[in-house]
Amino acid sequence: MTSSAKPESFLHRWATPLQVLLTLGLYVQLSVLGGLAAAPGFYGWWTLFDASADWPRWLRALALSMAGFLAYFAYSLCVIFVVGAFRVVTRAGTPLGRYPYYSLKGYQWASYNALILLVRYTCINFMRVTPFINLLHRLMGMKLGKRVQINTAVIGDSNLIEIGDDTVIGGDVTLVAHAAERGDLVTDRVKIGSRVTVGLMAVIFPGVEISDGAVIAANAVMKKGTKVGPGEIWGGVPAVKLGDKAPRARDEASPRE
Repeated sequence: MTSSAKPESFLHRWATPLQVLLTLGLYVQLSVLGGLAAAPGFYGWWTLFDASADWPRWLRALALSMAGFLAYFAYSLCVIFVVGAFRVVTRAGTPLGRYPYYSLKGYQWASYNALILLVRYTCINFMRVTPFINLLHRLMGMKLGKRVQINTAVIGDSNLIEIGDDTVIGGDVTLVAHAAERGDLVTDRVKIGSRVTVGLMAVIFPGVEISDGAVIAANAVMKKGTKVGPGEIWGGVPAVKLGDKAPRARDEASPRE
């Protein structure tokens, strides 16, 4: 009895073992970077631990507990510069175009975004709506204007994203420049203009361009390649144009959440 099934290619046969090895390599890389970022705070905590050996137990417990939190926040600041410096030295970034998951460009995408995930999963929620989250994404390659307010942790592919002055990215917005399609990664630039408001939990996909003064409603899903004109209001799933802002509001408003 013959079988019509095609033999597995080398890539398909070894894809999972290779993925495991690459993942373990990323774990080692992130352990080194995370360890470097944590070292200053841990050193301070350890120094206090030695110095407080003769303190009353209650005072020592209080001091070490507070120092532990200070060490954590020291890590939160240091990790921004550690991953940013690593990105600059290695010239990491999400490549443009369409490419298979299992390819050199696919690995470049994964290793670059792993740097962002290191910060996201350890401390980024304490940076939301602060200058520190803006600094992180600038160091990761984002073109970011003045007085931008970012209230979300879910940003990937920062090097392919541009945001203009006085724009607000609302709570838990998903802002990415990649999508998965039939075994391939597809990436494209995302451009958001000045004085734009992106509402709570909206989703922005690759290739989206949002012009100055526009409003994206809460929970809107902006599908790939959507173009939003100046002062337009969009909402829905998928998002469609709902109307236009009044001329005065379009020209003069400085949106805030």
